[in-house]
Amino acid sequence: MPGIPEKFIESGKKCGYDSILFKMSKTPHLFVESDKILSLKGVPGVEIETETEKDTIKIKMRIKEKIKQPIFLCFGILKEQGKQLILPEITLEKDSEATVFAHCTFPEAKDILHQMEMKIKLGENARFIYEERHYHGEFYGSHVFPIFKAELGRNSYLKTDFILNQGTVGKLEIDFLAELKEKAVCEVTSKVIGQGKEDDFKVKDKVILIGEGARSLIKIRAAAVNGGKVFGQGETIALAKDSRGHVDCQEIVVGENSIAQAVPIVDVRHPEARVTHEASVGKINQKELETLLTRGLSEKQATDFIIRGKIK
Repeated sequence: MPGIPEKFIESGKKCGYDSILFKMSKTPHLFVESDKILSLKGVPGVEIETETEKDTIKIKMRIKEKIKQPIFLCFGILKEQGKQLILPEITLEKDSEATVFAHCTFPEAKDILHQMEMKIKLGENARFIYEERHYHGEFYGSHVFPIFKAELGRNSYLKTDFILNQGTVGKLEIDFLAELKEKAVCEVTSKVIGQGKEDDFKVKDKVILIGEGARSLIKIRAAAVNGGKVFGQGETIALAKDSRGHVDCQEIVVGENSIAQAVPIVDVRHPEARVTHEASVGKINQKELETLLTRGLSEKQATDFIIRGKIK
């Protein structure tokens, strides 16, 4: 795709995105470097509007029908220093469907501030899948603060995945909140690895089951490695009859001075609602490690393989 920096493509590959997504000119997409729009394309049924100010990108995306093609978003800063504020508003109309793959990349980050405040609104029977993967280089030079606020209409479905398991960041704070109306379903997954003593991650995912028969699942998978710090909190509040939720937090600790904390919160305010939880923090399974060592991997390679297998 003309005009797309090679570093965007390289970091996308590291995060598991097929490079074909960067090269298909017919794919609906938005590419942003710093506060500059590099490329923008909509398709019938997808409206994308942008407004740029210094360090700030405002985005309005409206999905009007069932979109079979994935929509690709890419945000990044290629310099060592900079600021970027992304303000997306994504609306899915009644009975519409869409999948969005988002890639955030800061490969040379030494002093980068990246903030995102995303608003998602799903109409009745709408279905939305949103996946966001990050790459931040090797210098612990980023401050990343994504905020997600979602409103789910009757019988709608939202699935989100936030994945940061490549490179190092520095400071990360995720704040996710979803409110569900009658029979809406929300699945929230966060997967992060704090890879060194300068990585400090906080993940807070919260779902409020407002409508009768609403359902939710919160999954947090995290690893604190070589002095990294990770904190994962999943919270579900059930307010309505027949609402159901589950919170699942699993974290791994590897190396000295690493810290992992898991906090599941369940809050039930209706006698016919139910929310369950499970949480675990522990070390790598020794049998899995020994099996890989016997197959010729070094301890570092085996440890990395196990961590990434659980957080991929």
